[in-house]
Amino acid sequence: MKLKNKHEGFAMKKFLSFFSFLTIFTVISLPLLAQGTNTLAAKTSKTILVTFSVDVELERLAGMFDPTTDSVSVRGTFNDWQNTWMHPTVNNLDVFTATVPIDVELGDSISFKFFITPITWELDYDYPHGNRFIFISQEYYDSGFVEYSTVFNNWYRPLANDCTVLFICNTNGAKIKGMPDGTAFKTLHLFGYTPPLRWPESGWPNSDSSLGIQMYDDGTHGDKLAKDNIFSAQITFQQYSSAVIDYKYSANWGLPENGGSNNNEETEMNRILYVLNGISNDALEDTFGITRSKYLTKVDSYETPLPASYNLEQNYPNPFNPETKISWQLAVGALVTLKVYDVLGNEVAVLVNEEKPAGIYQVTFNPQQTNNHQQLSSGVYFYQLRAGNFVQTKKMVLLR
Repeated sequence: MKLKNKHEGFAMKKFLSFFSFLTIFTVISLPLLAQGTNTLAAKTSKTILVTFSVDVELERLAGMFDPTTDSVSVRGTFNDWQNTWMHPTVNNLDVFTATVPIDVELGDSISFKFFITPITWELDYDYPHGNRFIFISQEYYDSGFVEYSTVFNNWYRPLANDCTVLFICNTNGAKIKGMPDGTAFKTLHLFGYTPPLRWPESGWPNSDSSLGIQMYDDGTHGDKLAKDNIFSAQITFQQYSSAVIDYKYSANWGLPENGGSNNNEETEMNRILYVLNGISNDALEDTFGITRSKYLTKVDSYETPLPASYNLEQNYPNPFNPETKISWQLAVGALVTLKVYDVLGNEVAVLVNEEKPAGIYQVTFNPQQTNNHQQLSSGVYFYQLRAGNFVQTKKMVLLR
């Protein structure tokens, strides 16, 4: 049985109609729903073969994968999140594959991610916590075989051009987790997913300091004023890198004043930066310990342009509780509707229903904003944007 994310080179689009996407999700979910009504047969363990395939073309073009020195693996619950090495196919050297025998029971869920050595985890916001899932349906269980074919990061909107970002982080009045109020910020480093940003290994050990990008408060590297407790660093992200940049700051790396951990912003949540199409440089201002999604909307002249295309962004945070933000952009003014549906296709909330001019928009969705004013329960929901002939749907997860 095959599971595929089809794509056609760089022209691939993730514009799925709501009901076709809902049908796929419903078919995959039916075994799990049936389990709750005791209609599944008694669970019996069985070994099935799962073939994983992943396309890393964009990572190669963005300089995140060097086929002469790097390797690709799949990690998941089936191998205790260790490496199962993958190998390039004969017909396409950008596609890596591995077939793995896995012991499963009917209704099981296999959680996994793809990984590029030395430290590049896949990041896909279409899935909770960025993990992918294969649900063992009756069909998969009976056939004993599943083929899962996709692209690294699910082709999550690559940058159309190089983009230079001036990161500015204000530490005035900020608190380092685990340290008394007023502890001085002696150093500040920036970590993240998209190169040249890198994440440290688990536990953020002192030995991984070289993976972080040092920020400056000395009037250099884009810093406007020395010794004002506002740190800066200028970073260029290459064309074809992900336009969604996951990152976080670290204070006093390896020093006694770091609070006992290098992962020491008050919040555990990573920051998310969305780079809109056509941006080549911009400045981003953050405050240490205050985490929220940001959008780069400026070009070289630092004037805000009108969007060149329609796009519905992934909600953030996702999964969410108690609320989440949904952003979109319109290339041309239109009657806009933004609605939320449950997994059965029932409309549960209308967030927008009005004429909007071309521009960039954002709304906050709270589970209490429903049509019947009843609070939503935990689970998967879909939000759909309609603007003229443009229709796009994305999935979000509410956790209670």
